[in-house]
Amino acid sequence: MSGYGFTPPPERVPDTQPASSGGPPQPPPKPPKLTARDLLEPGEPGERVFVPDYIEVKELAELLGLRPFKVVAGLLELGIFKHAEDRIDFSTAATIAKKHGYVAERILP
Repeated sequence: MSGYGFTPPPERVPDTQPASSGGPPQPPPKPPKLTARDLLEPGEPGERVFVPDYIEVKELAELLGLRPFKVVAGLLELGIFKHAEDRIDFSTAATIAKKHGYVAERILP
């Protein structure tokens, strides 16, 4: 052996703090984007649509400004299987309309 011994360099202290110490404060999270439906007051009625006692699914979709498959999907959520050409009653149509921010009113014969 020679007279030279190995001495490790001294440990360096990092200039920054580890990530686990928190680091700089994070900005607060952004609030969710508001939709038109969110802007309505809780008790405020939405736009009104006039619906007869029985209406075809595709006609209701047209009244609500939706594609028929959206209304069919809403019906499926209620456990009702209907096609776009099938008819639904007023109470079901009113439930779908309410889900999309509308107030359904019955057309009197």
